[in-house]
Amino acid sequence: MIIKELDDFGSSEFEQCIKIYNSSFPSNEIRPVQKVVETLKHDENYHLYVSIDNSSVIGISLMYAFKALRFGLLDYIAVIPNYRRRDIGKDLFNFTLEKFGSLVSNGIGLLMEIQKESGLHPDESAIRKNRISFYTLLGSKVLVGVNYLLPPLHYGVEPEEMHLMIKPLTDIRQLSKASVIRFVRAIYSTIYEYPHDDLLHKITKEMPAKIMLRTLVE
Repeated sequence: MIIKELDDFGSSEFEQCIKIYNSSFPSNEIRPVQKVVETLKHDENYHLYVSIDNSSVIGISLMYAFKALRFGLLDYIAVIPNYRRRDIGKDLFNFTLEKFGSLVSNGIGLLMEIQKESGLHPDESAIRKNRISFYTLLGSKVLVGVNYLLPPLHYGVEPEEMHLMIKPLTDIRQLSKASVIRFVRAIYSTIYEYPHDDLLHKITKEMPAKIMLRTLVE
């Protein structure tokens, strides 16, 4: 198995990536694939990493590097069903983190938007708990007091409350409120093209001045 960056958007490998993207997430939880493809083609800060086994793509990772702000966003990561529970996702995550560190000088860390697990059908709740455990075991921490809201991905959909987690590159225990606001504003405008300040105002209204980083206990 190899892991590499993929930038040939006319290749059969890229077609396999599109299929994994479309099949791994419910349509209401992902941005339209056309938007993702256009960003990959035209924005050098957006990167696609792939795990390949026997000429087949078995996992994908999408990461945006906000170089000026010294952080990255792990946009999506997915492994095909037959290869799960084999540390493929772990290796892909670590590869993505390493690439982020090489791209961003003195980087702070890699952020993740993670769905909350409460108030759901038990099966869906278990899936989300496993996802949280996956990132926690890899050293990611939740930003305490940041009630993150995912911008609507489709018309008529309400913003979703999410955990905002980070895998720091160094041993940091807190972030300033000002830096987190800059991170969120950059994600909203660049990733989601969300032009309004209403969600940002809701998030920051009760945000503490110092954002502690804490392991999320199940």
